[in-house]
Amino acid sequence: MTALLAGLAIIPAVAQTQTEKPTIFTTTDFRQDRALWTDPAYYRNNTPGQLRGMAINVEGRRTGQELSARPYGSQGTGRADAANLKSPYPYTNAWDHYQALLEEANGGTKHTPATLPDWSGHWGGGAQFGGGAPASAIAAMLTPKYRETYVQELKAATEGRIWSANSICLPGGYFDAVSAEEFVVTPGRVYAMGSGNGSFTARWIYTDGTPHSPKDKEFPKWHGESIGFWKGDELIVHTNQIHGWKGGLSEFSDQLETVERYRLVGDRLEGESTLYDPEVYVSPINARLRFQRDKETAYEDRMQFNTCTDTNGPSPNIYM
Repeated sequence: MTALLAGLAIIPAVAQTQTEKPTIFTTTDFRQDRALWTDPAYYRNNTPGQLRGMAINVEGRRTGQELSARPYGSQGTGRADAANLKSPYPYTNAWDHYQALLEEANGGTKHTPATLPDWSGHWGGGAQFGGGAPASAIAAMLTPKYRETYVQELKAATEGRIWSANSICLPGGYFDAVSAEEFVVTPGRVYAMGSGNGSFTARWIYTDGTPHSPKDKEFPKWHGESIGFWKGDELIVHTNQIHGWKGGLSEFSDQLETVERYRLVGDRLEGESTLYDPEVYVSPINARLRFQRDKETAYEDRMQFNTCTDTNGPSPNIYM
């Protein structure tokens, strides 16, 4: 819907003098600006989310789809020191990382229903890939092929042309699923679920000691395949067989594998996700995971099963 609204917006020209370097807003051909793609000034210090918010070219409102809206070409608040995306770990692949943690945990903690941590309730938040860092910080972590595609998508997003799997009625994919709203924790499995305007996500994390599918039975899945173990009250997860997606401001291939860690701290669920994708990333990426448990679940925040076709129009009685 945001993209459709954006198509009705008139994107104003942003003036550029002959002595100024081009920006993503003033360039006539972004492909000629390769040397600037990792410069925060090229994006006027906007974060990826702020660039996406320019799609409908209005000032932000307090709620609804215009919550993150911004005028086209406006100055952003991204800070180069807001996030260090480079993984602090010495591993070159996710499986070695996961196995090292499993060995450190002596094979993992065997919980009973009485000893499992309480992750009940409704949660807000999720993955923070880049946080308040400008778009240049993410561009710098991408290989040349994917860096070009990323900048192309950023420019398109500012103009209301947003490509995502959801926009063509496909599942939102792995990164949507990581931002879960509810968790069901059992001794052998953890279920993580979330919902949005046009999608519903679900993950099955097997903590009963079973391995991944046999190699000859593996295939890319929208949310990947996840196994994990407990280290005390900390959940550690390895995910592979992730269906890649080239578009929508998230770049990753079928080679993506991740190691996630979750730990309950009061009413916060804190952790991290380390991403390994040698085709896309120049080195492994580390991102924070942070969820906050709601004191109560307002009726409008209750999860519901949605599909992309439910919110496609024009049709009577269809709403976002």
